Amino acid sequence: MIIPILYMLFILAYAVVPFLYKSKCPAMLQFYLRMVWSRSFRRCYTLAMLASLMVFHFYHLNVFGNVYELVCSSLVCVALYSHKNTERAFDFLQRKRCFFWVAMAAMILIFVPHTLPLGITVATVVFGAVFYPPQTVRAAPSDKLKEYLESPQSIVEDYYRWQ
Repeated sequence: MIIPILYMLFILAYAVVPFLYKSKCPAMLQFYLRMVWSRSFRRCYTLAMLASLMVFHFYHLNVFGNVYELVCSSLVCVALYSHKNTERAFDFLQRKRCFFWVAMAAMILIFVPHTLPLGITVATVVFGAVFYPPQTVRAAPSDKLKEYLESPQSIVEDYYRWQ
């Protein structure tokens, strides 16, 4: 009984994530700074995203019992295991047109009966790309990073300035 409840809570968590977008609360500002400043924190972020996908796969398998629905989603997860591949996927998704079409594909996949795991996986990657710093911020010079540390509010505009 607990697994179906956790499964539904996992899916409902996607309703909360958009409220954190461009948030200037102190916790999110600290998150932005750590994501920009630390490569190991970015790697931890991608691995946490991958771990949440693995938990979703476990829940989905226990609720529905169909292994074949998880094949495509598992292949995406295997590709995301490499931090370099995940970073490339995030950079690809941070192009506005690509982001729109992939987000639309995720919405469609969620409502097609046997592609729910793939839709959730794509949606998780899309949400992961939203909160991942763009290439321009990651490659910022050290004086710009010092400016971010002095006034953390200034990072929000640059953090969400995509191509």
